[in-house]
Amino acid sequence: MTVMPEQQVADIVQAAGGRLVSRIRLQKIAYLLDQLGAHSGFDYTYHHFGPYSRDLDSAVLDAEAFDLVKEKFERRQSDGARYSIFEALADADSHRFSYLDDRNLRDLVKRFASTNITVLELAATAHWLSEAEKVEDWETEIRLRKGSKTEGGRLEKAKRLLVEIGLSPAA
Repeated sequence: MTVMPEQQVADIVQAAGGRLVSRIRLQKIAYLLDQLGAHSGFDYTYHHFGPYSRDLDSAVLDAEAFDLVKEKFERRQSDGARYSIFEALADADSHRFSYLDDRNLRDLVKRFASTNITVLELAATAHWLSEAEKVEDWETEIRLRKGSKTEGGRLEKAKRLLVEIGLSPAA
């Protein structure tokens, strides 16, 4: 059964508890779920914040157009940067998961939804560098690409997250 991309977006938001903060987070969650066997069909390329799918970005617009999710925008107090907040429009009790029928994947969405966004970005990027780009020394490369984001123990947390979910990048 083919699941429409907009329904996949709705499934992720619903699995996150009906609310998900940040388009970047949505992108990284979808990418990691696909690496764990979710099979969304989204194509990914490398972008500023790591693995990115233009297909997923379009699916967000469709999910909103079909009244599956609502996207609101707020601004960070620290610098005024705008970010998205996605809310599921379907009642949680009436929502049937068509894309995330595996309870383990839904549990991971909930975990990723509460993971520090920079740690999640680093985890997805580390996996991408190791597996998609086949960068042998991905740790040096991620430090070059991500700079200060890798500091403060965040890269170590990202590596630990990947090990815990079974996606440890090549050593």
